[in-house]
Amino acid sequence: MTTGGFHLLSGLFFASFIRNEKYRKVKWGIVFGSIIPDIDLIFSMILYLTGADISQSAYIHRTFTHGFLTIGLVVVLGFIISRLWKDHEWIFMVSLGIAFGMLTHVLYDLLDGEVAIFAPFTFNRFSLTSEFYREGATSLYESIFDTSLMSVWTAFDCMSDVIAYLLLWYWATYKGTVEKEKKFAKVLLIVSIISIPYYLILMILAFTPLDPDIHFIICYAYWCIIHCPLSCVLIFIFMRETIQDFSFLDIRKS
Repeated sequence: MTTGGFHLLSGLFFASFIRNEKYRKVKWGIVFGSIIPDIDLIFSMILYLTGADISQSAYIHRTFTHGFLTIGLVVVLGFIISRLWKDHEWIFMVSLGIAFGMLTHVLYDLLDGEVAIFAPFTFNRFSLTSEFYREGATSLYESIFDTSLMSVWTAFDCMSDVIAYLLLWYWATYKGTVEKEKKFAKVLLIVSIISIPYYLILMILAFTPLDPDIHFIICYAYWCIIHCPLSCVLIFIFMRETIQDFSFLDIRKS
């Protein structure tokens, strides 16, 4: 699957091209939309913890939150709110940003796996690359990697959010002016320092007799508990100004 870190970096990349201060909030929307579909992994973990097997737990992933209906509802809701409250017209623009970010997320997932883009009307899954899958595989990565390398990729997938954390930490610390966000940036740094060795160890364990399903659960349990709340919710609350200011085009400027 496309890594969560890639989704976040993609959102930050596209948001970087918005240079008009009038649309700063739209940048936030694009980055938020780029990662929020994966919040459904929390529900997958809950299903597993309540007795479902891995295949049953994974079924909900890439369904409702990845569907075109949900993306459309985001825009409709933003439009309604902007019309009901005249001092909230900006919400519609933000909803367009969120929808754009969600669309990029779904597109990437269609390139490497199968997505129920028409959920909840149908849970048939579609892919842009399924003709390249080997028999029994459900994603492009499963077609390329053997079991051990797939487990390594799973660990890297979970760890990849750290790349975005470190970028936001750097921006808030060395370019930002909001003290509260500088403090929260330290949380991102601490999480990164813990997560990198954790997942590096899991990459090594991928080549041991450890059951691949257990390896998968260990990877995503940590991600769902630590990274998912950070990546999908907390950074958008406590790093709002940093996300709105961040730009790859300006990262090397003093």
